[in-house]
Amino acid sequence: MAVCKDIVKNRVLRFARSGDNQAEKAMKLLADVNGIEQMSVTSPNRLQIRYDLQHLSMQILESALIQVGFKLDNSLITRIKRALCAYCEDAQRSTLGIEQAKAEHHALSLSDRGTHDPRPDNWRHYV
Repeated sequence: MAVCKDIVKNRVLRFARSGDNQAEKAMKLLADVNGIEQMSVTSPNRLQIRYDLQHLSMQILESALIQVGFKLDNSLITRIKRALCAYCEDAQRSTLGIEQAKAEHHALSLSDRGTHDPRPDNWRHYV
């Protein structure tokens, strides 16, 4: 059985359409995260991201962003793509021997990254 060797993933984070330029804010917040190799804003609600699957998954990234108050696109097609991506990445991480418990232990915690958080101080207490 052939194993996919491509552990560096290129994905697009899609945010809900709003006037607050979430993609730019997310890029600033994720700038120093271990495992992210490259990011670029392609529109106010889209962030092109390249990351190493051994350190991160799209599901970990999206969950961390949601925890700190970002709103992701929840259109039907995006939810389907998100579910397919999560399934494939979980399967590949499992094949690589990356345990779920280890992934949860090392999960991205943006709430502890107050120095890079673009939100005002008073907002951090409510999200």
